[in-house]
Amino acid sequence: MQPVDLAAVADDFDREIAVTPAIDRFCSSSAWILAAATTLMPPRAPFSFRGEHGFFAAARGVHPAGFPYIEPIELAWGLAAPMIGRDPEALAAEVVPLLAARRDWQLAILAGMAGDGPQRKALEAALPPRWERRRGTPTVRHVASLDGGIDGYLSRRSRDLRKSVRKNLRAATQAGITFESVRVPQSEAESLYARIQDAEERSWKAGEGVGISAGAMRAFYGAMLPRICALGQQRTIFARHAGRDIGYILGAVFQDEYRGLQFSYDDDHSQFGLGGLLQYQQIVELCAEGIARYDLGTEMDYKRRWAEDIMETEMLVLVR
Repeated sequence: MQPVDLAAVADDFDREIAVTPAIDRFCSSSAWILAAATTLMPPRAPFSFRGEHGFFAAARGVHPAGFPYIEPIELAWGLAAPMIGRDPEALAAEVVPLLAARRDWQLAILAGMAGDGPQRKALEAALPPRWERRRGTPTVRHVASLDGGIDGYLSRRSRDLRKSVRKNLRAATQAGITFESVRVPQSEAESLYARIQDAEERSWKAGEGVGISAGAMRAFYGAMLPRICALGQQRTIFARHAGRDIGYILGAVFQDEYRGLQFSYDDDHSQFGLGGLLQYQQIVELCAEGIARYDLGTEMDYKRRWAEDIMETEMLVLVR
């Protein structure tokens, strides 16, 4: 395997992502990890390689205690998989000798792999027995099937959720609230983000400092948006009332799966359940587009009502 600048080969990298089994594809893709590297993670040295059977995507740092380590390019949530390639066994046969031959790390953190998934099994089989292996806390995402269109999706939700959505939809329609779907090219990503931020600033999230209106999270999505616009992955819907935006939902499509990213709404219109209505409108459009799955992201209580399945990955820590 040879060192590689992932930003320079991002399209090739994403093509390998598309054929890699059993990973969180969008959150392992270039749009997610490269944005995270520049906005959420501390300064580190590159540690990414390309071989005959795929990529090993990581970064190298030095702990304050003095020992060198390898970790995922994105470790803010630990969603990105490091081993990217169609054949996990063949890729592991390239990655493990690479790691064994290098003397510039003592600890390796590998995230984004299912505990019983093909990458993890291939890696475990190839690792030297003398390396200590530790398991980290699992990371859970909630995932919903969009099979059967919007009717099929709603049939898998609780009666209370269906009733709530229909009630809020009627009330919003009567109040003159509309929904606008927006897709833009890369050249308009900056103006789209300004519009998103204008809506974000009027939400409770901004008031409590937990949204994307400031700091590293604002920078993260600002860095990601041009890439997902350029690739045609970006999906945004705005809720509008009296000529202005009162809410938005932002996500991205990778192949046949949609990854929810952020949504917020104006506190002055909270009585309409805009968070749920924005999700509903997005699902309606995704179903019409033929998208098969909706990844709502990492564990939060409300997401359980909107999904019926989970995807779980865990961290593997290697010490030598």
